[in-house]
Amino acid sequence: MWLNETSKLAFRDPAPFLARLRQLEPKVAISRLSANASSLRTNSLKQWKQLREAAIFCVGMGARMGRKVYLAKSESLDYDFIASWVSDDTQHFAPIQLKEVVPHEINPLASAQATIDLLPSKYVDSKDLTIAVYLNRVTRFDPAALCVPQMEVAALWVFGGLSGGKSQWGLWGDFLDDPKGTRFICEA
Repeated sequence: MWLNETSKLAFRDPAPFLARLRQLEPKVAISRLSANASSLRTNSLKQWKQLREAAIFCVGMGARMGRKVYLAKSESLDYDFIASWVSDDTQHFAPIQLKEVVPHEINPLASAQATIDLLPSKYVDSKDLTIAVYLNRVTRFDPAALCVPQMEVAALWVFGGLSGGKSQWGLWGDFLDDPKGTRFICEA
């Protein structure tokens, strides 16, 4: 059913969106917005937070595959957006569900492992779904130490910043197949 809906969506290059967000950051930094608003953690701003994370993930997937990966906002029960790319003259689509390992100040006990441990009970029959876990904290991440339970999803990825700046990123996965790491540049 989700595949039929994709023909109606507008797929966009994530890089210009991220560049526009980056231009807003200095204005947000000097504003009097609350910490939740400036980090897009309010109900009214949640869609922009998720779109930013989706764009970063698509840039990482593009770096991994060596081709542009586009995104379209299309929230459903099981997914937050749809990624698309062309390979061998065929357009591919993947519904993506975003998960987040929240910053330490929000939940010091949050971890990639704890987030992934909850997935099998939430996604029982989602064979087409790709799950992308965003590491939104300063932490050491050892992909080899991750214990991935049996899941009925298409793919499982983890991505996050690699340095204090916001340009060096890492993408690890697919943890349901042959996981590898990819370093990429993304001005997010």
